Amino acid sequence: MTYTWVLTRALLAALIVGMLAGGYLLTVVEPVIDRAIALEEEMSAAASAEPAEDGHHEEPLYTRDEQKGGGALALVLFTLVVGLTVATLFAWRRHVLPGSSDFARAVWLGLVGFAAFALLPAIKYPANPPAVGDPDTVGERTLQYVSIIAISLVLIVGLSRLSRVLRSRLDDVARIVVVAVAAVVLFGLVVAVMPDSPDQIDPAVPAALVWDFRLRSVGGLALVWVGFGLLFGLLLSRQTADAAAPADAAAPAGAGA
Repeated sequence: MTYTWVLTRALLAALIVGMLAGGYLLTVVEPVIDRAIALEEEMSAAASAEPAEDGHHEEPLYTRDEQKGGGALALVLFTLVVGLTVATLFAWRRHVLPGSSDFARAVWLGLVGFAAFALLPAIKYPANPPAVGDPDTVGERTLQYVSIIAISLVLIVGLSRLSRVLRSRLDDVARIVVVAVAAVVLFGLVVAVMPDSPDQIDPAVPAALVWDFRLRSVGGLALVWVGFGLLFGLLLSRQTADAAAPADAAAPAGAGA
């Protein structure tokens, strides 16, 4: 199993999942963003005491259709980067990854990526529709988001090492319980200790709109990470099985000779 062999299958899986995720973005997430933008325009119009003197409204740099297409393309590229990263990590650390098969190892990497890059940040710093959040807090929110991802990755590495240390000292059930309890405690502390988001949502914005966007956004990230892990693992398993089949078929003939 060479790096090129793994990378080819990872990029194929990433391309397929990225296109599916792009379609998900266009059909599931973008309609909520359109609603948020329409609400922002209504609130801005209502808050304006007088219309602009020349009646001219500044046009956006990109149309909504261009923004939607660019967002879908960016998601495909992001998924390809995920594929490249996971393939490199898989080829480098395959021998120490949890799981009894390549499929299980690939799925484990997908789940870890989802937990670190999507689930934990979504719990502490849930996303807001682009037109709802405060643009003045973008820098601070970005720093918080990157920080919690970095911390979660460090914790995941630490928990993986703890699991390996306990493997020779405890049975599998006890080891899993200890690692699970440690994960809940440590990640709970991260959520409790990290500062709250500075972004304040206008009370006039319906909570249903905000949470609809948040849940759909997390669903898209789940599709990227978990979907990629499943498809990547499936491709690895199929190729491994196909490669082993000729050898298995030739074994009786060799034994008879």
